[in-house]
Amino acid sequence: MKNKTTYLVLSGLLLVSQSSNAEIWAEREALANIETELTSLEKLIASAKQRSNSEDRTIFDYQNLLIDIRKIRSGISHHLTVPMDPVIPSGIDALSANYTDHKR
Repeated sequence: MKNKTTYLVLSGLLLVSQSSNAEIWAEREALANIETELTSLEKLIASAKQRSNSEDRTIFDYQNLLIDIRKIRSGISHHLTVPMDPVIPSGIDALSANYTDHKR
Protein backbone atom coordinates (compact mmCIF):
# COMPACT_ATOMS: atom_id res chain seq x y z
CA MET A 1 0.00 0.00 0.00
CA LYS A 2 2.83 2.40 0.89
CA ASN A 3 4.56 1.73 -2.45
CA LYS A 4 1.33 2.40 -4.31
CA THR A 5 0.84 5.72 -2.48
CA THR A 6 4.46 6.73 -3.16
CA TYR A 7 4.01 5.81 -6.82
CA LEU A 8 0.83 7.90 -7.08
CA VAL A 9 2.48 10.92 -5.41
CA LEU A 10 5.56 10.71 -7.63
CA SER A 11 3.42 10.25 -10.74
CA GLY A 12 1.35 13.30 -9.78
CA LEU A 13 4.47 15.41 -9.26
CA LEU A 14 5.83 14.31 -12.62
CA LEU A 15 2.59 15.25 -14.36
CA VAL A 16 2.55 18.68 -12.68
CA SER A 17 6.17 19.23 -13.68
CA GLN A 18 5.48 18.27 -17.30
CA SER A 19 2.35 20.41 -17.37
CA SER A 20 4.14 23.50 -16.07
CA ASN A 21 6.99 22.91 -18.53
CA ALA A 22 4.46 22.78 -21.38
CA GLU A 23 2.90 26.01 -20.11
CA ILE A 24 6.31 27.70 -20.13
CA TRP A 25 6.85 26.75 -23.78
CA ALA A 26 3.32 27.84 -24.69
CA GLU A 27 3.99 31.21 -23.05
CA ARG A 28 7.31 31.56 -24.87
CA GLU A 29 5.61 30.78 -28.17
CA ALA A 30 2.94 33.40 -27.47
CA LEU A 31 5.61 35.98 -26.62
CA ALA A 32 7.49 35.18 -29.83
CA ASN A 33 4.24 35.76 -31.74
CA ILE A 34 3.79 39.12 -29.99
CA GLU A 35 7.36 40.05 -30.89
CA THR A 36 6.62 39.28 -34.55
CA GLU A 37 3.42 41.32 -34.46
CA LEU A 38 5.25 44.28 -32.93
CA THR A 39 7.74 44.18 -35.81
CA SER A 40 4.81 44.29 -38.25
CA LEU A 41 3.26 47.11 -36.24
CA GLU A 42 6.40 49.21 -36.74
CA LYS A 43 5.79 49.08 -40.50
CA LEU A 44 2.21 50.28 -40.03
CA ILE A 45 3.42 53.10 -37.81
CA ALA A 46 5.96 54.19 -40.43
CA SER A 47 3.21 54.16 -43.06
CA ALA A 48 0.92 56.28 -40.87
CA LYS A 49 3.76 58.71 -40.18
CA GLN A 50 4.31 59.20 -43.92
CA ARG A 51 0.64 60.12 -44.28
CA SER A 52 0.67 62.62 -41.42
CA ASN A 53 0.77 66.37 -41.86
CA SER A 54 3.28 68.21 -39.67
CA GLU A 55 1.23 71.40 -40.11
CA ASP A 56 -1.85 69.98 -38.35
CA ARG A 57 -2.91 71.59 -35.10
CA THR A 58 -2.64 68.30 -33.22
CA ILE A 59 0.35 66.14 -34.06
CA PHE A 60 0.79 62.49 -33.17
CA ASP A 61 4.32 61.72 -31.95
CA TYR A 62 5.19 58.64 -33.97
CA GLN A 63 8.77 58.66 -32.72
CA ASN A 64 7.68 58.19 -29.09
CA LEU A 65 5.35 55.40 -30.16
CA LEU A 66 8.17 53.65 -32.06
CA ILE A 67 10.51 54.02 -29.09
CA ASP A 68 7.92 52.41 -26.79
CA ILE A 69 7.14 49.61 -29.25
CA ARG A 70 10.87 48.88 -29.53
CA LYS A 71 11.25 48.86 -25.72
CA ILE A 72 8.43 46.34 -25.42
CA ARG A 73 9.85 44.19 -28.24
CA SER A 74 13.32 44.38 -26.72
CA GLY A 75 11.97 43.27 -23.33
CA ILE A 76 10.25 40.29 -24.91
CA SER A 77 13.35 39.42 -26.92
CA HIS A 78 15.50 39.61 -23.79
CA HIS A 79 13.07 37.40 -21.88
CA LEU A 80 13.15 34.80 -24.65
CA THR A 81 16.96 34.69 -24.75
CA VAL A 82 17.74 34.41 -21.04
CA PRO A 83 17.67 31.07 -19.22
CA MET A 84 14.25 30.00 -18.00
CA ASP A 85 15.24 30.29 -14.33
CA PRO A 86 13.54 33.25 -12.65
CA VAL A 87 15.64 36.40 -12.70
CA ILE A 88 14.98 39.58 -10.78
CA PRO A 89 15.05 42.52 -13.21
CA SER A 90 17.75 45.09 -12.55
CA GLY A 91 15.61 48.01 -13.68
CA ILE A 92 12.46 49.00 -15.49
CA ASP A 93 12.47 51.38 -18.44
CA ALA A 94 9.20 53.31 -18.37
CA LEU A 95 7.14 53.90 -21.50
CA SER A 96 6.52 57.42 -22.70
CA ALA A 97 2.76 57.08 -23.30
CA ASN A 98 2.72 60.67 -24.53
CA TYR A 99 1.81 60.46 -28.21
CA THR A 100 -0.12 63.66 -28.91
CA ASP A 101 1.11 67.21 -29.13
CA HIS A 102 -1.64 69.82 -29.22
CA LYS A 103 -0.72 73.26 -30.58
CA ARG A 104 -2.55 76.30 -29.24
